[in-house]
Amino acid sequence: MGILNLKNKTAYKFIKNNANKAKNKDKKSVSKINSVGVLAKADLFKTYDFTKKLIDEIGLKDHAIEVALLDDLKPLETMEIYHVYTDKSFGMYGKIKDSDLKNFVDKEFDLLINYCDADNIFAQVICFKSQAKIKAGFEFENFNFNDISIKIAGNKIDTFNNELIKYLDILKLLK
Repeated sequence: MGILNLKNKTAYKFIKNNANKAKNKDKKSVSKINSVGVLAKADLFKTYDFTKKLIDEIGLKDHAIEVALLDDLKPLETMEIYHVYTDKSFGMYGKIKDSDLKNFVDKEFDLLINYCDADNIFAQVICFKSQAKIKAGFEFENFNFNDISIKIAGNKIDTFNNELIKYLDILKLLK
C-alpha cells in the first residue's frame, strides 16, 4: 500500500468519523457576500478560468476572491497565478501540513465554492475544516458539508454558477 493510498484512507476515515459534527456545527450568519473562496481541480482552471465572470455576477472586487487549486501533477506543471496544493499538502487523517492551505481553510469567507468531484477526498477535508460561513458545491451522495448543494449532470460550471447566483439572490445575499 502506497503512502498516497494510506493518506486517502485515513482522510476518508477522518471525514467519516466527523461527518455528524459538521451537521451539528453552529452556523454563522451572513448578510451579504463580500469574500469568496474557490476550491477546484487545477485541470479545470487550465482550460477555463471563470473567476472573472463569477466576480462580476456576485458583484465583488478582484481581491475579494481567493482560489485554491488541487492538483496531482508536479508543481512545475501547475499554474503559477494561483495557490496549487497536492497530496503532499496533507498528512495522515486529513491533517493540513501546508501553511498557505491552512490559512485558506482558517479564513472566514462569506462563501466557499467547491468545484471538485465527490471522489476528491482532500477537497472534502478542506470543506469540512473550512471556517467559511456558507459552503456551496455540487450535490454529493456520501458526505455533504455544503449549505447549498446543486445537482447538475457533468461538470457544467457556467450552469452551476447561474444556479448558485439564483439561490444567493433568493436568499438576498448579493449586493
